[in-house]
Amino acid sequence: MAEELQEKTEQATGRKKQKAREKGQVPRNKELTSIASMGGILMMFYFIGEYSFASMSTFTGSALSMKYGTDPMNVSKVAIIEGAKILLPFLFAPLVFAVLACVAQGGFVFKSLEFDIEKLNPLKGLNKIFSVQGVSELLKSLLKFAIGGWVVYYVIKKDLKALPALSAMELNTLVKVSAKMLVRAVGVAFFYYMIVAFVSYLLERWQFEKSLRMTKQEIREEHKETEGDPLIKSRIRSVQREMARKRMMQEVPKATVVITNPTHLAVALMYEDKKMFAPKIVAKGAGVVAEKIKEIAAEHGVPIVEDKPLARALFKHDLDAFVPEELYVAVARILAYIYKLKGKI
Repeated sequence: MAEELQEKTEQATGRKKQKAREKGQVPRNKELTSIASMGGILMMFYFIGEYSFASMSTFTGSALSMKYGTDPMNVSKVAIIEGAKILLPFLFAPLVFAVLACVAQGGFVFKSLEFDIEKLNPLKGLNKIFSVQGVSELLKSLLKFAIGGWVVYYVIKKDLKALPALSAMELNTLVKVSAKMLVRAVGVAFFYYMIVAFVSYLLERWQFEKSLRMTKQEIREEHKETEGDPLIKSRIRSVQREMARKRMMQEVPKATVVITNPTHLAVALMYEDKKMFAPKIVAKGAGVVAEKIKEIAAEHGVPIVEDKPLARALFKHDLDAFVPEELYVAVARILAYIYKLKGKI
């Protein structure tokens, strides 16, 4: 039984996942983020690549023809502005795609910044690099790179046979053919690494979920923390009942009448003419509580009337509730009797 409790065979609860998320622990794959960023760059080349190359060619020609003058500062200023116009989409797109990839993998995670001087320790970094895990990651990267290179070569090997003929082509034809071969090679490499990154992310997510697994004892402890210890909850309820009873007893001196069973039940009613449409139950109790209500009522001169059927009927209703309509006549008879004794009618 003890061994079973130590085995992490249970899926992580939502509370544990939330705690891990608050610590910044979410399943994210750096390769998937990198390939998404690369996808942003390729998309920019596809949509505005020709326009960007044309703009760069135009700017270079203008600069060489002294169109911007000979002042180095002015030429530098123009070069920075024009360069920013050309390069900004290629910088902004990969950033957006990288952010979207991170959000898609784990959503937005906000974690307070904590400075850990141990992270600056070079020895610790070297130990991590040359650890079994570090070497394993290096070998996996080399293997993926080798397979990727073989895949690209296998796809474009037919194009490689045409390389000797490129030297005899005109410049325009050479550029088009070379660009086509380059696009083909880059496209194949991109889709290969995208598939590898996606599979790697799935494996990393599975490992993350596995690392969060809990033992049955941990689930019971968490349930106890969430729902509360039964003994503590019982104590809290007891304290709450005691506080409610004290507040209730404070209302007894303000009551108009206390109706009893006569010894088992006691119900205190309050009625203020022209202010309340019906009498209100301000206190009720059975056994010891009933005796306490009668004791406080006697101390403050609150009339106590014995009426077994009415006391039982009123006791069924909630505290602070108004007397139901079907009991108006019975309660009114008692109130009239009390007012007569006090000389109010």
